[in-house]
Amino acid sequence: MRSDNQPAAAPAGGWALPEGRYAHRDSMITKSEVRALVVARLRPRLGRLIWDVGAGSGSVGIECALLGAAVLAVEQDAASAATIRANATAHAVTVRVVVGRAPAALAGLPEPDAVFVGGGGVDVLPAVMARRPERVVLTLAALDRVAPAVGLLRAAGYAVEGSQLSAARLADLPGGSIRLAATNPVVVLTGERQ
Repeated sequence: MRSDNQPAAAPAGGWALPEGRYAHRDSMITKSEVRALVVARLRPRLGRLIWDVGAGSGSVGIECALLGAAVLAVEQDAASAATIRANATAHAVTVRVVVGRAPAALAGLPEPDAVFVGGGGVDVLPAVMARRPERVVLTLAALDRVAPAVGLLRAAGYAVEGSQLSAARLADLPGGSIRLAATNPVVVLTGERQ
């Protein structure tokens, strides 16, 4: 039997899985390159509770669950909530889904160790930070939201790190050539409580 000081083993199927391993709508999913960093920043493991707020397809929360964390996904859209449940079942993990709009849907939830804010953005941050998780990880596509988010995190006593991620994936061209197809750049902010 493993002690609590030993890290959980990586899931057999890996992590930062391709988007095709998840049901999602209109490519509304955290891309695998971004998900790899987000999951690393959340530091999921056995005994930790991770909130996935604005969960969409649930890919971030599911990969945290694959690494042993308890996961609570908050999603306002009922169809997306059903997709999260189906994705969790497909990956043989348990993810508790709360259907509701954050920040109101966060009231009464158990205290998180770390929170990923993928949907809801800056508007959700005050309610998340009021719960004082150790870490808050936020992804933003709109640059005008970065400075306000950093300001809110710092004002709440979080040390903030940030990175802009962009990836270019191999794509076939006619005639057997290969090109690079860019994905949309995303800013990943990590706040660590001081």
